[in-house]
Amino acid sequence: MAPLPQKLDSNRNVPGIAYNIILELERRIQHKIDSGNNMEEDMINCRILGYLFHHFPERAVNGDFVREITSINGNDEKLLKLGQQYRQFFVKLFKSNQGRTPSPSPSPHPSRPSFDRIIEQIKATLQEAPQNHQAAKKLALARDGYRCVVTKIYDTSSAEHNKELVEILVSEGAETGPTHCAHIIPESINANIASGSHKESYPVSVWAVLDRFGHQSIWEELNGDMIHRLENVMTMEPRIHALFDTLKVWFAETEEPNTYRLEATQTYLLNKRPKYVTFTTADPKLPPPSPKYLAIHAACARVAHFSGAAEYIEKVFRDMEDIDVLAQDGGSSGLLHEAILNAKPVAV
Repeated sequence: MAPLPQKLDSNRNVPGIAYNIILELERRIQHKIDSGNNMEEDMINCRILGYLFHHFPERAVNGDFVREITSINGNDEKLLKLGQQYRQFFVKLFKSNQGRTPSPSPSPHPSRPSFDRIIEQIKATLQEAPQNHQAAKKLALARDGYRCVVTKIYDTSSAEHNKELVEILVSEGAETGPTHCAHIIPESINANIASGSHKESYPVSVWAVLDRFGHQSIWEELNGDMIHRLENVMTMEPRIHALFDTLKVWFAETEEPNTYRLEATQTYLLNKRPKYVTFTTADPKLPPPSPKYLAIHAACARVAHFSGAAEYIEKVFRDMEDIDVLAQDGGSSGLLHEAILNAKPVAV
C-alpha cells in the first residue's frame, strides 16, 4: 500500500478540489492509525478513490465520479462506503477467475438513484452467455500463432494435431507447453445470469461501474457470448495467465499501435520475460486484443496494487485457507464476506 501522491499530474485536467477531499480523508485516517486504531480497510477504500484519479483516463473520472466525491465532501462514512463499492465491484472484477460463482453479499451495495438506473438498463439487455470458451481458444490460438503472446511457448496440444507446426518446432528447437485462453474482461461476469436471481446483482453491478467510468459501450460489446470475442481474449501459458488474472502483471500502452510494455507489481515477476509485447495477426478477420480492454485491466491492476487492495484480498484468501471452522460468534464474518465476493469459476 502506497500513500497517495500529494498532487495530480500537471497534465491531467481533473478538478483538484475533488482529489484534495480524498487527500484530507487519507490524513484523517492516518491520524487514527497513528493513534493505535486498526483502519486498514478504511485506508484501502480511501486510496482506491485516490488512485482512480491517477490511473483512469481523465475523461473517466472527470464527470460523475468527481461530482460524487464533491457532493459527499465532509461525510467520511459515505466516502469510505463509495470506496468500498469500487473495491468490491470494480477492482475485484479482475479477481474473478478464481473459485466459484459469486453469491450475494451479506449486505447490499451502496445504492443511489443514478447507479440503480444504470443497473436496470443493463439488466434489460444482458443475456446468459453461451459456453463457447473452447471456440474462443481455438480462434485465439490461430491468431496468436499457436503461442503464448508473452513467453512465445508453443501450445503442445496444437502441435500434436498440426504437422506444419511440428516442422517449425523441430527446425527452431522451440519450447512447447500447455496454454490457456485468457480473457481480458473476465467471462464469468456473464455467467449464471437469470432474471430475478440473486446472482445477477454481482455482474450487473460490475457493468454499471464500468458504465459510470465512461465505458458505456463495453457491456454491449461483450454482452452474452460476445464476451468471447477475439478482442477480449489471448493465448497465455498458465503461469503468466495466473499473474495476469490476479492483477500482478499487465500491459501498459506505448506509442506504437498494438505494442505494450509488460509491467508487474514486482520486477522479479518479469524475470526472463520480454520488456515489450506486440500483438500481431496474419488475418484481418482475426483482430488483436482491444487496446481499450487492456487499458481497463492495466488501470485496475495499478489501482489495486498501489491502494493495497490486491494485497489485502490475497491476505484474506490465505487467512481463509487457515480457518477450518468459522467462529460461531461471527468473528470470521469479515473473512467470509471477502471470500464470497471473490469466488468465481475458472476455465482454461
